[in-house]
Amino acid sequence: MASAAHGTSDSPDSNGGFLGSFSFSNNLVEVGALTALVGSSVAESLVLGNRGAAGISWAATSSFGTISVVKACFCGANSGWLRETLGIRTASSDLAVGLELPHESNRAAKVRRNIGEPLAIFCHAQPDNAASAKGHNSRKGKMAWSDVYAFDHSTSLMLRGVPDTAIGTPLQVFTYGNYNFLRPYSRFQFPAIILSSAKLVEVYILWTHGSSILGMASATPWAFFFLGAVLIQAQELLLGRHPEPEMGSLDIIAGHLPMVSRRGGPRKVVLGAAENPKTSFSWRLFWASGALVSTASIILSYIIMSQQPRSVVFIWAGFQLLWLAVRILVYHLADPVNPTALRILVVRPWTTLPAQLKERVVDLTFALAKCQSMIHPRGQAQYAGDTFASGDLTLISDGIKPPNLYPLPDLNPTSFPVEIKAVFGDTVLSSAIWITGSEATPMELYDSCIVVFSIRQSNHVASPRRSVAVPAARVLAGSSRMAFDGEKTVPNYVPKGAPNVGYGLTWWYWIPCRTGLWLQIQIPAQGKTVGIHQVDMRTDAQVSGLLAAGSLNISFKDVDEVKAAVALSRKAREACLELLS
Repeated sequence: MASAAHGTSDSPDSNGGFLGSFSFSNNLVEVGALTALVGSSVAESLVLGNRGAAGISWAATSSFGTISVVKACFCGANSGWLRETLGIRTASSDLAVGLELPHESNRAAKVRRNIGEPLAIFCHAQPDNAASAKGHNSRKGKMAWSDVYAFDHSTSLMLRGVPDTAIGTPLQVFTYGNYNFLRPYSRFQFPAIILSSAKLVEVYILWTHGSSILGMASATPWAFFFLGAVLIQAQELLLGRHPEPEMGSLDIIAGHLPMVSRRGGPRKVVLGAAENPKTSFSWRLFWASGALVSTASIILSYIIMSQQPRSVVFIWAGFQLLWLAVRILVYHLADPVNPTALRILVVRPWTTLPAQLKERVVDLTFALAKCQSMIHPRGQAQYAGDTFASGDLTLISDGIKPPNLYPLPDLNPTSFPVEIKAVFGDTVLSSAIWITGSEATPMELYDSCIVVFSIRQSNHVASPRRSVAVPAARVLAGSSRMAFDGEKTVPNYVPKGAPNVGYGLTWWYWIPCRTGLWLQIQIPAQGKTVGIHQVDMRTDAQVSGLLAAGSLNISFKDVDEVKAAVALSRKAREACLELLS
């Protein structure tokens, strides 16, 4: 019995003093608990580059918090709609890449309907370098826009320095000042990156204890992010040796954006801002690769440590605690890196703005209009026939004085065909009203529009055509799903802003043509708006009679409300003409 006791006391598992009091068995569950339960918002922020390249090199030095590193990398590598859908969006990811929903993404539609009101509209386009070198500000390539629900840190700082332009005051546009701006140089970044190579000491110690594979598995994520940090910082130094371009490729319209559900408020317009490089494909590829490397490393470490003696595991854990402490220190010593955030912006009054920059403001206006249609109570599909091409705005003037009435032919038939070239709906008009500073709201403009017709100069068949844009009123009518009761004669009026219900949705247009006369057009909501349509001549009394019946399931009750909508359409036309001035 004494011999057995003596044998037990001399066994390797019994010696070790303090270490021997632990019953750590090195299985996957216990090793996993060490790394998974120690989350790290610091590592998450560092790997997303919120503290510069130095933070990236230190993010994965400690295996404690690796799960946070993987999550952050997966978050940064994916688009905004997926981050929001999966619930992995964090404050750190917003600071790094913001939250944008690209307009061409069908997958973003559901997120857009449920996420709330956007903070801004971003228009992205490649600058024409040749034109910029000559002092012009034109853009080439297809423009893409996004509605924004969170700003990255650099953009947030930039917009914080831009004063609001209040409603009722002329629009002021901001661009970068015309001076040589060099990116600031941080003396902290490169030394901190080099110091992270102290991770190699852990590899050496583990190698001397016969656990070289564990050391390499633990250091692989650090090596990957270390190399990435060196390349990123080298690129920053190269960019900092040359002045920044005068005009960037990002245009921003921000503020209290008008939506059907709310009145528009103060606005900010910045043209030619610098793009956030972290939204580029190379950064997303870097983060995606980092997530795979970190995941493979931690799984391999689990497997290897299950076969290691407790002394090795405690050496490994001690180093992880050390790197965890240093990582936190680096986080607090490194300042947030925003190389272009503090670049000076100068005001450019609308009256002095070059034509090329005015075109970019028009692009922003139409992007805002399209964004409104995507979350409109009527439904995005009902606006498929509207015009959202900013280049078509010139159809409103087209070199002639815009008429208030449709020019009737010499003969006065009760029905005849007309050719519609374009329709500018309420979302375009409310966006133009807001950007130019007028006070009409989207709800007030709910039933307003401008219809562009193609007409002949004379009755001769070979007569050349010209375009006329006439302010008009329109409503979206449909048959109710409720059973019709013939004994009830109470009209049914549906308030503005109510979601579409029923079937047979049809746009009804009323275009003023003479005092007391209207052109009435019916176009199926799913039909083709541009083209030839038959119109019927109606008097004030006939329009009032139709509306008084209450069978269209709309808010209009008589012709006076139609006239009020037309009056707002004319006001909106003036805003559109101002954008063309």
